[in-house]
Amino acid sequence: MRFDFSGIPALDGKVAIVTGASSGIGLVTARELAKKHCHVILACRSKTKTEPVIKTIQEAAPEANVEFMELDLMSLKSVQAFTDAFKARGLPLHLLINNAGIAMVPFALTKDGIESQFGTNHIAHMALTLRLLPILETSAPSRIVNVSSMSHAWASADGFDWDKINNPETYSTWRAYGLSKLANVLFTRELSRRLHARGIQNVYVNALHPGSVYTGIAEGYNFIVRFFAKLVLSSADNGAKTQLYVATHQDIVTNNWHGQYFVPIAELSETHALGQDTDLASRLWDLSLEFINKTIQD
Repeated sequence: MRFDFSGIPALDGKVAIVTGASSGIGLVTARELAKKHCHVILACRSKTKTEPVIKTIQEAAPEANVEFMELDLMSLKSVQAFTDAFKARGLPLHLLINNAGIAMVPFALTKDGIESQFGTNHIAHMALTLRLLPILETSAPSRIVNVSSMSHAWASADGFDWDKINNPETYSTWRAYGLSKLANVLFTRELSRRLHARGIQNVYVNALHPGSVYTGIAEGYNFIVRFFAKLVLSSADNGAKTQLYVATHQDIVTNNWHGQYFVPIAELSETHALGQDTDLASRLWDLSLEFINKTIQD
């Protein structure tokens, strides 16, 4: 469909958290929400890196209410500290945009001892979401937007096993990324199902593929690679449009879209078959929640 930033409604009085908002599509998302008078919290690891971003947003929108709160998705203790700090402020929460992620990195473990792509892209965002869910429910209507990828099709159904996830000998950067993105889709579906089972209809949980986006990741390569990357890949502005649509547009409510998957630009789509496997979603939920509860103890 046709959707651009002018389609974002006024967001006066709304509060949003955007993870990974210091660069790329996260930055664009935070900027455009702020332009519509949303109070935007940039949940990022580095204050030094994020402060210039805040200045850039405020230059584009002088009245923007944007701020930094520290969040390191490589650490569930950081997720706990972030959510505790947010809860203590007594703010509502209308939009949670789980945008941050890492991709195709060499094997490494998070501070909690799990493979970094699965830990950052899925486990940390699941923990963040569940710890903020009571506020999202009391602030409803509200939305949770999980940024996945078409790469979820690279995963295999037997991948959700700690011995496989954390095995450096069989580690594949591509498969690990795909598994984390499949986890985003399945978490979206399972959370939506559980909310509905509790009779909660006005917390909208959806996932999306933002497209293949040029965000400077190719800057370290030679001129020819950068030239062709810019020809083939979308800009960060275009890449952010689908998640801004899912986060703000009235279509989501009008069509009662829950647990759905969207592709550029702002099109409802179908996931790979694995992304529709309810048994797999339930198994992933149990495996993930067990680890989270073991690591974070209130």
